[in-house]
Amino acid sequence: MCPEYLAPLANRRGIALVTAIFAIVILALFGLLITRYTITTQTSSAEDYLWGQALYSAESTLRLNILGDDGGGGIAAPVIPTVGGLTTEFPPDGPAFAFSAPGTNVTIRVRGFHGTGISRTVEANYKL
Repeated sequence: MCPEYLAPLANRRGIALVTAIFAIVILALFGLLITRYTITTQTSSAEDYLWGQALYSAESTLRLNILGDDGGGGIAAPVIPTVGGLTTEFPPDGPAFAFSAPGTNVTIRVRGFHGTGISRTVEANYKL
């Protein structure tokens, strides 16, 4: 049937199937790792973008209100704009911002936030 020198190899009929299954499992795990990394990176990138937008929204609201407090722009009351789904507010735990008389120290705190829970708070202390 089989020569004697091939006798040790005669019992290895299923090795190709085992090797193929092992290779498929390894490739599937590698694919899952790549998918997980891609999703994590994409989520992180989206959060960074919204975080930056919240920061810029808070800074622009802060500057607009400082400009109004300095007498420029004809603004008579604090302004709270909403742009592109980003909202700004004067946080209740911070100092209440009100237009003040020249020569006084003013602290203004503005929070820009997105509906997903991402927010940035900016604070400025200045003297009129």
